[in-house]
Amino acid sequence: MGNCAPKPKPRSRPAQHSSSLLTPDFPAVRLYGPESCPISSCLRVALLYKSVPFQFVPRSPLLGLPFLQCGADTVVGAADSLLRELDSRFPRPPAAATALADTTSAAEEVALVMALQHRSVERHVEELARWATEMAAGGGGGKGEAARMERSYGQLAEVVLEHAQMEERLLFPAFESAADRGVCKVANEEHARDLPIINGIKEDIKSTVVMEAGTPFHQEALLNLSLRLKTLEEHFEGHFQEEEKNLLPLLETAIRSQREEGEDESSSRSWMEQVLVLMEATHSPRLFPFFMAGLLPEEAMQYVGLVCRQTADQQRLASMLRSLITVLEAKQSIVGHLRQPT
Repeated sequence: MGNCAPKPKPRSRPAQHSSSLLTPDFPAVRLYGPESCPISSCLRVALLYKSVPFQFVPRSPLLGLPFLQCGADTVVGAADSLLRELDSRFPRPPAAATALADTTSAAEEVALVMALQHRSVERHVEELARWATEMAAGGGGGKGEAARMERSYGQLAEVVLEHAQMEERLLFPAFESAADRGVCKVANEEHARDLPIINGIKEDIKSTVVMEAGTPFHQEALLNLSLRLKTLEEHFEGHFQEEEKNLLPLLETAIRSQREEGEDESSSRSWMEQVLVLMEATHSPRLFPFFMAGLLPEEAMQYVGLVCRQTADQQRLASMLRSLITVLEAKQSIVGHLRQPT
């Protein structure tokens, strides 16, 4: 795999240090490496989430793997060694190399990915409900803001529907083969109820876009929209809790059943990659930054670590991470500008 996060029992040599001529005027960290290399991208993402001042210096792939200059030290080594070095100097949030134990099983990886996807969806729905409430209180916000909300909700709906389809195609059949065939009945029924609700809210948002901002009808529509979004948020929270309590613990049983039927551990570990493949749009440059915006920094680094460990297509991985880097750098640039003395 892309070596952006450690394999169980990593055998790579430890990071090595040498002195450099850096002065206090330089950033806290300089990262040298090929721009197209997933390892470079993973290190950049870690530094951005840690809010560490750094400079990325692109180098030709012919000049070797990425390395770091931290203060007066030059740090070379494999990806996991470099991430651990960053953790030792800038502990929060933990980089992907240390966020997951070496003994993490395939079932634990899939369960963690599912839970993190749930958290992202919940926070995005919560933010949209708050957004609609503030727009109603502030006079509507104009067509531009309503159009931005429509675009954001459209992205959320795409992630949610792809997540549900992945569960129905990959996880639910495995759960049913490992336990009572009725174990997924409630979850499937809830999925069937979700689609009309999601589409109904989408139509409500479209209506607010064409209404005249600030009118009583527009404000009432926004208040109703915020209530529907809050109801959706509560529905998702209950549905996700049910899955995490009753379904995800069956993963170990499902994988054990595969082994008993003659499938080996390497086959069961491909589950994680199948999750990513079946959620191709969510893990595309178009949607990945949106999805990641719903995670806390430590959660985001866990997710990046899992993605790096399980994405076989290195070009796709690099493109995905670059899209995230672009958004994170833009946000940090805005924050840095706002902090400038006036």
